[in-house]
Amino acid sequence: MAAILIAAAVCGVAAGLVFAGGASGNALARGRPAVLASGTFHAVTWETTGTASIVREPHGRLVVRLSKNFLTHRAPELYVYLVKLHGQQRVEWKQVGTLEQFWGRQDYAMPKLTASDLTAQVAIYCAKCNKFNGLARLTPTS
Repeated sequence: MAAILIAAAVCGVAAGLVFAGGASGNALARGRPAVLASGTFHAVTWETTGTASIVREPHGRLVVRLSKNFLTHRAPELYVYLVKLHGQQRVEWKQVGTLEQFWGRQDYAMPKLTASDLTAQVAIYCAKCNKFNGLARLTPTS
């Protein structure tokens, strides 16, 4: 009898871990597909155009999306970051991923976004020259 109770407890814990590990564990992942925040890129070091958005897709997947008209200057070692700046100083710094291409729509999965990320800036950053190509200040949508 004790073995059955232990087996049931282990199965219950395992099931809880499976469900908690899904997208539903993040409050932002719950709800209908929607654009949660967006902003327009402006040039910092190099011309960068288009928009960046945080999007909730069906089934709760959260992504940072660069628009189909996104374009930035070609450079080595370009990355996408979520940043919070105080003047020129970085207060918060989350790497989203390596920039896939210099133009066009791109999605970067971000399962651990928080509500404060909706007011960050999406940065296109050149690690080799230690400069931002461009920034898009996000504004939450209602």
